[in-house]
Amino acid sequence: MAAPIVGFIGFGEAANLISEGLLQEGIKIIYAYDVNANHPTFGPAIRERMEKLHIPLASSLEELCEKTEYIFCATSAKAAEPIAKDIKSYLTPDHYYIDINAASPMVMEKVADYVAETRAKFVDAAVMDSVPLKKHKVPMYISGSGALNFQKIGTQFGMNLTFISEKAGSSSAIKMFRSIFMKGFSALLLETIQSSRKYGVEEIVMESLNQSVTGKPLGETANMLLTRTAIHAERRVAEMNEVIDTLGMLNVDATMSEAVKRKLQLLVDSGVREKLNNKAPSHYSQLIDLLDSSEH
Repeated sequence: MAAPIVGFIGFGEAANLISEGLLQEGIKIIYAYDVNANHPTFGPAIRERMEKLHIPLASSLEELCEKTEYIFCATSAKAAEPIAKDIKSYLTPDHYYIDINAASPMVMEKVADYVAETRAKFVDAAVMDSVPLKKHKVPMYISGSGALNFQKIGTQFGMNLTFISEKAGSSSAIKMFRSIFMKGFSALLLETIQSSRKYGVEEIVMESLNQSVTGKPLGETANMLLTRTAIHAERRVAEMNEVIDTLGMLNVDATMSEAVKRKLQLLVDSGVREKLNNKAPSHYSQLIDLLDSSEH
């Protein structure tokens, strides 16, 4: 197949590195449009990146659409929906509109709706690793009306694309909900290490956690922790009160411990222990189902 003509909305670090990789894989023509290209502060760096890769600057979204087939939106989460609204007048059924912004699933659904009005194909692309490290080969989870076809085309040019579904927003949902754990885990580690160091027990605590967290597959660990939490939440609320008091005495910020206490208290207030007759469920999915039913 002939190499597709690619366009980028926004030409920051991610767009620059993905473009560099695609050009090395055989993409011949890339255009870019960046609203800050002529900004006195940001413009010089944007234009320098484009000139280095011999990428022409489109003067408008309309020109970008006229000259390209595969359009990547690489701006910011807050700009994703307004840009989709602005560009829809210029999209045609021949276009693929690929949004790689770290936006919410709801925003991606709205963007998909705008694109659907034009009969162009939409791809919600969740970037799952570091673009500086992997450039165009960075793993992306993709969903939306054009995701399956885009996977076939993109992989021919070295892209690492995993098709999730035709439902826009589902790939961004994976990234967002995964980040709850990753960012939360990082914050928990910070609070744990900071407080344990105050007592000179950091290495022992870390080794103990290593055995608890990495000794089994995550699914098994989640099952063990959550099923027991379902019936022991009330006692653990009291234990977290002790933790919070101790961290206060050590002058260590207890933000995460306070959040843990609130989450456990929500479990207590939901009455799941009573609904389970004070017996741990066999699988954590039973706990999740009970919590979901209590919200309705």
